[in-house]
Amino acid sequence: MTNQLYALIGVTLGAVLSYLVGMLNERTRWRREQGARWDGMLLQAYSDYGQAIKECVVAYQRLAAYRGLTEDPTPMEPTNDGLEQAAKAEARRAAMTEPLRLLADPATANAVRKLNDAVWHLEWMARGRLTGEAATWEQTYGVYRAARQAFYEKARAGLQVPGGVIAEREIWPPSWRAGA
Repeated sequence: MTNQLYALIGVTLGAVLSYLVGMLNERTRWRREQGARWDGMLLQAYSDYGQAIKECVVAYQRLAAYRGLTEDPTPMEPTNDGLEQAAKAEARRAAMTEPLRLLADPATANAVRKLNDAVWHLEWMARGRLTGEAATWEQTYGVYRAARQAFYEKARAGLQVPGGVIAEREIWPPSWRAGA
């Protein structure tokens, strides 16, 4: 009878341990899948936001070129159509910021806030709401480039992407434009 009791205890203990190990494995797998899912969503949100920022800056650069603050091969006159294009880019940037408020870690969210501020500064100059000259535009554009670089660095760190951000050109405009 004692041998049967030991066998029954062994089988029961084995079943409980097997259940616990299976449950822990399932929980680990679920967490890993959820992490991958959130990382994918976050990567898409970062990418969409980066593209929206670029659209804003291109529109503002074109408006600023028309005002003589910078050079651009396609300056844009601040007509209703030109201003509407810039407004649409800004609306898209604002919409792409919202997922980041939900998903980004605090360091990246802070970088997003600084990048938004830099882009708004460019917008105000491009629209003539702030006065300035070409040197002021270049300085403001440099602040934007640094903020964009910081955003990408924080985003990559948050996603644990190996390597570094591709370095920006040290000078802008590029040296080949000096003779133009």
